[in-house]
Amino acid sequence: MITIISLILILISLIIIIAIVVRKFPALAILDVENISKEKEAKFKDMIIKARLDRDLVKFSGFFSNIFLKINSNLSNLLKRAQDNLRKMKLKHEVNKDISFQKKEKRLKDLKRQADEFIKAEKFVEAENNLVVIISLDQKNLSAFFELGGVYKELRKYPEARQTYEYALKLSKATYKEKGRRLSISPQEIYFALANLEKKAGNIAASYDNVLEALEIEPSSPRYLDLILDLSIMKKDKVASWQYLNRLSEANPENNKLDERRREIEEIGEE
Repeated sequence: MITIISLILILISLIIIIAIVVRKFPALAILDVENISKEKEAKFKDMIIKARLDRDLVKFSGFFSNIFLKINSNLSNLLKRAQDNLRKMKLKHEVNKDISFQKKEKRLKDLKRQADEFIKAEKFVEAENNLVVIISLDQKNLSAFFELGGVYKELRKYPEARQTYEYALKLSKATYKEKGRRLSISPQEIYFALANLEKKAGNIAASYDNVLEALEIEPSSPRYLDLILDLSIMKKDKVASWQYLNRLSEANPENNKLDERRREIEEIGEE
């Protein structure tokens, strides 16, 4: 539909351009060229035609460009709303279906397997759809919430990613408190994911706070120490940078980036 409208607009634009050219040629008759040589007269006429055509074409091109952009935007919004409505209807149908426990478990496993395949293939929109269906069927599925947060991060939907991770964090803490056993996705892992999300979104302070929470639970994790060291260097906090470099050296002495980090810290304040 959008392609057809685009072709129609282009055709209309070409017709108007031709009409402008035909209409502008008679305008030369009013020019006073009696005292201009034939060569200069020809150049002068060409200059006038070109100037007028340029002005009119810019005006009409801008006019039709605005119309096209407006139509294109409206159609895109309409299609997006239709897709959202279809998606909501599909989710409602999934939730309202009366299925046995065995069928539900199989459905969840199939959706999860497909979602993992979509994520591996970087088909994040498709993965999002599957994970949302999983959550609609199992509202305490920690793994689905955690992976959905990662999908939203890849889609640069940072507010949605943040909210999803925060809910996963509450679910993780509640599950741990209720069952009192080690979880496949721990609170510190979600804090770490939140820290990476905030870093990608450019919120360095929020990223720093979240990785600190992760380190409170797991103080010697090389991954968490590496991230907070990186953030400390970005903040140009020399004292904290040396502190976390030393802790990282103890936790992971074979880290091949230690010398590079040391040089970066030494350069703080010398720029």
